[in-house]
Amino acid sequence: MTLVGSDQSLIFQNNPVANSAIIEIDLKYSPRLGEQLEEKADRWNLIFVSHHFHDLFLPLVYRKVSINHWQDANSFLHAILKRLALARAVRGLDLTKWHAKSVSGDDCNQIQTSEFLRAWLDAVSLSRVESDQWSQCLGQGISDAWVALILPLLSQLRTLSLAYTTNSPYLEQIMQRAVDCKKPFSVQPAFRYLREVSLHHREDLDNSEHIDNAGSETQLSSTLLLPFFQLPSVRAITANSVVDLDSTTSPSEESTDDVKPRRGFSSITDIDLRASSGNHGMEMLVSSCADLKSFKYQHSDSHVLSHGYQPSAFHRSLTHSKKSLQTLWLDHYGSHYPFTAAGLNQSHDEWFGSLVDFTALQEVRVRLPNLLDIRYQNEPTTPLIECLPSSLETLYIEGCEERHLGMLVSQLQTVIKNRRTRFPRLNRVDIEGAFQNVPSDDDDQVASSSSTLFEAAIKDKTYQAAEPLHIDCVNAGLELHIHDRVLSHI
Repeated sequence: MTLVGSDQSLIFQNNPVANSAIIEIDLKYSPRLGEQLEEKADRWNLIFVSHHFHDLFLPLVYRKVSINHWQDANSFLHAILKRLALARAVRGLDLTKWHAKSVSGDDCNQIQTSEFLRAWLDAVSLSRVESDQWSQCLGQGISDAWVALILPLLSQLRTLSLAYTTNSPYLEQIMQRAVDCKKPFSVQPAFRYLREVSLHHREDLDNSEHIDNAGSETQLSSTLLLPFFQLPSVRAITANSVVDLDSTTSPSEESTDDVKPRRGFSSITDIDLRASSGNHGMEMLVSSCADLKSFKYQHSDSHVLSHGYQPSAFHRSLTHSKKSLQTLWLDHYGSHYPFTAAGLNQSHDEWFGSLVDFTALQEVRVRLPNLLDIRYQNEPTTPLIECLPSSLETLYIEGCEERHLGMLVSQLQTVIKNRRTRFPRLNRVDIEGAFQNVPSDDDDQVASSSSTLFEAAIKDKTYQAAEPLHIDCVNAGLELHIHDRVLSHI
């Protein structure tokens, strides 16, 4: 294998006689060459060029690690325990594709008798009992146990994506020990470079890994995210199936100083919560952020502990960030049931409140009933022009019913006419609703050619109703887009 290269490119050529001179000449470029190779397979090929290249480029292979089951975790853990330099090379860890894999009796015995694993377990655990219990879970192939054992070794980690189970005691205690600077993090601060965290709740893992969920619900409590909020380097967090604490008790009664960070403590600037239920507007998480710039929330009533979407609760919690918030997505494509654990679900169409005081807000995506107070009337009690901040650049309005389209068009026309003095940065407006033209069985109309099917999919009268707004947007140099929810998912 001969390597012909420069600081700009690499070319591998099959050659039975290795040209060591060429390799030696290019060694001075090798670190930069390896960095430029984005494909892991290309970096993998480099380590077979020579012994020197093996030692030089092997850490690059470990930059981004994906672990899909216990066998991957076992191999990876043994590798980084034998060569700690490889652990320090890891920048990204992805376990979102983790799937349960059976563990044979021989494999279980090998795991539990491994000297490397036993030594590391003893270093991480606070007692022999804990170490033995942990080892037992490793032998069962449970993701929580493997992940929690790996994380303390990755001191240079930048991004972390986890498949989270309902019952994850080892991961929870490792993260809390990291925050508290306890063993095995007592020597130096943990996760000093971690910036992005994604937690994906997986009910399939709850079932396949035989997690005992007796007395617990299949969702992630907002309190379980708090250790990540207390890591000073983390800037962005994404999670799904997050549920606020029981709304029958106030946040102050449910939280104590040792689990709730003080206001403005966290350095997180971006929160993205999907298929979640914020009974208190995610107050505990939002208020902990000192400089929150982006908040995206998708509601779901599918959780047992959900008390329905309560927009006013989010207005109260986000008020803490009204000077810093730049992006706000509320309940985009959320799901709402007629009844929740709290009874009749009547709050999801209430008004969020005015956004005028959110002076840094640039992008808003919100449902029409939450943007305008039209719950009990056809016209809003507060006009749209008095609800939007002057900093706004893009406005995406979801859930517009056909009967409200004329009113919304009129409200937006007023905004556009006052754009130069009130909203000078506004450049795009989107309206989404149930606008699809669904032909009936006795419809005599003949379908047009395929090139016009998409245009015909949205009712002509929808376009007609929006035409005055379209003209105003064109004259003002704005983009206007009309969407149908069903079509947007095709």
